[in-house]
Amino acid sequence: MPEAITLQSDLRQPEKLMLAGDWHGNLPWAFKAIHFAKANGADTILHVGDFGWWAPIERTFQFLAEVDKELKTTGIDLLWVDGNHEDHAFWHQFNKPGSYPLTTMSYSSITHLPRGFRWKWWGDTWMALGGAHSVDRSWSTEGETWWPGEWLQDDQLEYAMRPGKVDIIVAHDAPTNVTIPGIVPGRAIYLNIGGLKRRVPQVDLLKAEEHRARIQQVVDTVKPVEFYHGHYHRAYQSLARHEGGGYTLCRGLDKDETTMAKNTHFITGGTQDDDDD
Repeated sequence: MPEAITLQSDLRQPEKLMLAGDWHGNLPWAFKAIHFAKANGADTILHVGDFGWWAPIERTFQFLAEVDKELKTTGIDLLWVDGNHEDHAFWHQFNKPGSYPLTTMSYSSITHLPRGFRWKWWGDTWMALGGAHSVDRSWSTEGETWWPGEWLQDDQLEYAMRPGKVDIIVAHDAPTNVTIPGIVPGRAIYLNIGGLKRRVPQVDLLKAEEHRARIQQVVDTVKPVEFYHGHYHRAYQSLARHEGGGYTLCRGLDKDETTMAKNTHFITGGTQDDDDD
């Protein structure tokens, strides 16, 4: 991995922001999304995880280099929170409580937002909250497609719940108290793995719910007004109740190879825009 890095405590406030869901290292889709952002006047992309910073192999380096080049061509910055499918063997050291956003010299238009990091945009306090459980772990290879650091760790959880107002959370996983279309607790889930339909083991479904409970703890504590996430490959909007009787507006984003309307969402100056396909 690149060694020359820059840490920063402040983030440039966008004129217009495009949030984007899981790209999974899909270069053609990433190009399409970057140009969709440009066509709609966005100068910043905020990615909600499973971006594509996978194992340190040539395919990963090519994806990052080509995405960075296209971002520079279009004049767009990309910020991202880590999903479950990222190289946590590398990113774990930069997700410690108190860490600052990291940009490598090799990919200077791409900036990672560490877990629990807070910043100000448009008068609102935002917080990054990466991590989730891989329900496809049974068919994945440790160190290549999943890493033990994928979970929000205890110290990161405590750090995310520290005192202070948080208006908007950008995460990979979702809180327990929101209903995601097609995701029913206790009901079997099937994945397409290598062209075969496979049932997710019950132990992984339980672990996934356990991780969602951690996200809910954060929501119950800081009580954000808005919450954006990916991971479930569902585009939806719904309310999640938090402790004390209030509600958080949750928006899930779909993945690559769906539509731009499902994979993205625009915000201008703190106001939400209608999506365009």
